[in-house]
Amino acid sequence: MTRIGDVTIRASVVQTSTLPDTVAMQYGIERSDRLALLLVAVRQGPEAQETALPATITATATDLRGRRQDIPMRELRTGDLLDYVGTAEIDLPDTMRFELTIVREGGARSTMQFNREFYPR
Repeated sequence: MTRIGDVTIRASVVQTSTLPDTVAMQYGIERSDRLALLLVAVRQGPEAQETALPATITATATDLRGRRQDIPMRELRTGDLLDYVGTAEIDLPDTMRFELTIVREGGARSTMQFNREFYPR
């Protein structure tokens, strides 16, 4: 999570095999140990009163061998909420480095980087 003024950007990654069937169907993705779901939310306002902000998300994932993959992100609307989802292939066990560029309407740009470890289940 990163906060810039009154804008909060949250990013999380999970193996899609850990998602309930209903969530995987809602996101339109396959459940697999070898597939990671990247979920990004851009919100504005105080906590519990946040509103979703439109943005353009560019994301990449790089494994320990240096294999880099672009993660196509798409909008997912649920009521008034707007999130962005994409998937990346993973080889188990693996550590992936995720790099995100978030451009909000109006051109404000933010970046985010984090690592995530994945293990066979």
